[in-house]
Amino acid sequence: MLTTIKRTVKNLFFNPKNKKKREIAIQWIKTDENSWLAQQFTKAVVKPPKSLYSDKIESLALETDRVGPQPLWSGYGSNNLRGPTRIPREVRTTRLMGNFYTNLVKKRTPQIVVEFGTAFGVSGMYFLAGLEANREGVLLTFEPNDIWAELAKKNLTQISSRFNLTMGTFEENIERCLGTDERIDIAFIDAIHTREFVIPQLNIVVERSSPKALIILDDINFSQSMKDCWAEVSTDRRFSASMVLGNRVGLLELKD
Repeated sequence: MLTTIKRTVKNLFFNPKNKKKREIAIQWIKTDENSWLAQQFTKAVVKPPKSLYSDKIESLALETDRVGPQPLWSGYGSNNLRGPTRIPREVRTTRLMGNFYTNLVKKRTPQIVVEFGTAFGVSGMYFLAGLEANREGVLLTFEPNDIWAELAKKNLTQISSRFNLTMGTFEENIERCLGTDERIDIAFIDAIHTREFVIPQLNIVVERSSPKALIILDDINFSQSMKDCWAEVSTDRRFSASMVLGNRVGLLELKD
């Protein structure tokens, strides 16, 4: 019995497979040694520390899962390829990547983080965890699905009050929500995953961002259209650095 327990503990904490689950592989597409990203991420993998809020966030995510399938926003139209509803866990950020976002915010100390779409609030909670740790900054998050937005609001409120949730699209509301003298420091683009939607959204983000702003694109391998989109933007001259995190997330840094 004792031998079995020791083996279980060893596998849990020292198994190479478990170690890999705590790491995110980095693939550089474009680098500039003077960029903030190049200076921060000097290894082939990143091991984000666990956020103090991580357990609470995961507990809230699990509670949200229990509400069951929720209707997809009608605005997806022909871009909806997987039926009319989603279970929260089907559209959420992973715990590992969430901890990366928290740590990114803590390191970068942004004043304004913009996220769209909010979905059920999991990624937003991880961004908020970083803002709350810094005791400064605000999250502007956008979700056109009013049912999803209400669930997200309940979750976000449990982490921090440092957010403004808009029930509507980013494109239609960003000018109203972002002051003329305010700039985006970190943006998370996670709405409809096609080049048709992402490129115009990215252009708006770039126009309203601060120098060296960080822009995250989720689900870069979601479809061929999204793969083509990432191939285009990752080599765009407007960015000093671009990298792939794992096999799902693209991260860009604007030039000065």
